[in-house]
Amino acid sequence: MGKSFYLLSVFLCFVILPACNSNTENIDGDLDSEVQDAEETELDGDLEAEVDIDGDIEEDFEQESPLVYNWPKCAQLQTNKTLAEKAAYFDKVAKERHIAPDGLIRNIYLNDDLESVKHYYHVPSTMLWTGMYLASQAFRYAVTKDETILDTARLLLEGLHQNMKVTGHKGLYGRSHSRPDVTYGNDTTNNWDWADSPAEGYEGWRFNFDVSKDSYDGLFFGYAIAWQLFDDAQIKSDIANRLQELMDEFVGNGLQIKDYINDPAGVVTEHGRLMATAGDDWPGFNALLASSWVKTSQVALDDQGLDDFYYGCLMGMREDVDCPEIDDPTMMQLLKIESYVDAMEQPLFELFTPDCDQNYDSFDMCYQAIYPLITFEKDPQLKARFIDVMKNKLFHTDDPQYQSIATYGNAYFTFSYAGLSGDDPEEDQVLSDAVDLAICVLKEFPEEKFKRYIPKGEQEVACTNRLDKPTSAERIPLAEYDFDNYLWRLDFFEIVQNEIPEDKQMVYSPEDFLIAYWMARYHNIISEDM
Repeated sequence: MGKSFYLLSVFLCFVILPACNSNTENIDGDLDSEVQDAEETELDGDLEAEVDIDGDIEEDFEQESPLVYNWPKCAQLQTNKTLAEKAAYFDKVAKERHIAPDGLIRNIYLNDDLESVKHYYHVPSTMLWTGMYLASQAFRYAVTKDETILDTARLLLEGLHQNMKVTGHKGLYGRSHSRPDVTYGNDTTNNWDWADSPAEGYEGWRFNFDVSKDSYDGLFFGYAIAWQLFDDAQIKSDIANRLQELMDEFVGNGLQIKDYINDPAGVVTEHGRLMATAGDDWPGFNALLASSWVKTSQVALDDQGLDDFYYGCLMGMREDVDCPEIDDPTMMQLLKIESYVDAMEQPLFELFTPDCDQNYDSFDMCYQAIYPLITFEKDPQLKARFIDVMKNKLFHTDDPQYQSIATYGNAYFTFSYAGLSGDDPEEDQVLSDAVDLAICVLKEFPEEKFKRYIPKGEQEVACTNRLDKPTSAERIPLAEYDFDNYLWRLDFFEIVQNEIPEDKQMVYSPEDFLIAYWMARYHNIISEDM
């Protein structure tokens, strides 16, 4: 998908517009190559110089109450445990086992007693999964008002804070980190993307650098939902402080994520460019993520400078704002983009992909970004445009060459859409069927998340996916599908190539079930007795 955009951009610039800005020479190069001068230039130092963040907490934001509709219940599928019983079990073991002493949620390997933890695992983007779990607990708190959840939130927020402090640079997070007093199942000594912490007081700590936009997207999603739904003043203040640090760094670097481990001046990470014209993804994709992160911070910080930057520079709704030059103006004109919401609405932003090549990671990132963008927005016309982006770009397509999100049972995507769209399932059969199937998938979800025995897949191969793995024409039932800690960004049609032996000591963290379940409870899609 990204490569297609590169080629299209190169064609437009060098064939149709040969006088295109010389900065486009790097479009088809390696992501680690020299970045365009306009992209590398910091916005005159600290963010305060540009947007004047003051760190105050927004007091006027009011969370809208979720709508109540008559949702389907997947009554045709009966299970041994209710969804509430599954959630209660996963909530219990997540807190007791999967939150490591370093404050991040992790897959674990149990001792022979199948109770105590032998060691914790690093997985790609541990911070992302911690953000998703934090969001699940915020939804859970909004539903139950269980005060013990606040203690869990404080643990997670401290773990995420340490994930920044270990890098030695305020506002920069690692994908993950390790402490010398915690036993891990992965040796990171020879990993190129792990480094010793340069921070004073963090001797013996290590962190996973070259953080990417997907890790940050999960982090911002977790912070956004936690700030919205927790009513604890200290928690909200802590999140606001973290968001201020992130904005100082992110906006100050021109909507880019920089590492400083090998260069004190900073080097943009491989997947760290989020300007609309970055050239590494669809303009609308980057615009959606960047807008969501800035909007979340603008609301939590109640900062006028950031408000002007968001509405004036990104949304193009204010003419009297002095905007830094973040995007290449020639590319913006060429692509007919006047604002970041324009970029989201363009035909060039197309996640639905033919020939089984659909990238569900990208859908997952977009659903994480669109939720706070819609729920925080108070301008009715702009909010309606965001909802239309979700409806037109992220959920359903009638085109048979594409895989519709509505028809294969991704519970997190479906419940996000159902909760945000405002549509009545009794008037929308596609939505009603999608929610029914999504609830069925939660009912199919295993009662425990140890490594299960999965036979080699015998499904007929329909095509190969973007990772060159054989896929079926029909969704594979979860009883025959191998997955680890996060189901929702996987390809539900990918056929298991080899028999998977059972290992009850290997246990995956349950943030996937919990984010879908508690979001659905919050939006009154699933009832307590289901």
